[in-house]
Amino acid sequence: MTNLNKLYTLYDVQLHKEQQVLKDLLENHLPKEYTSKVIRKLANDNIVVDSQTVRNIKSGISKNILIFNAIIEVAKAYKDISNRLKKNLQKQT
Repeated sequence: MTNLNKLYTLYDVQLHKEQQVLKDLLENHLPKEYTSKVIRKLANDNIVVDSQTVRNIKSGISKNILIFNAIIEVAKAYKDISNRLKKNLQKQT
């Protein structure tokens, strides 16, 4: 479970708009298999982490800006895919 208030504090997300964007990304666009995607993304940068570490960062148990940024990047990529799909479906009608 993600504790958004804790994440806002840990990563200094103060503006309401930024909080809404972060909430949307983490709750609506982060895929179920996000841990493996984050691990793979970080491995490309020679950063080795395990799935428990990724989950701890997402839930706010621990803080690591590099891992948190990778989580957000994965969620953003999936949001972009979702938006493209919606756009393509709207063209069909």
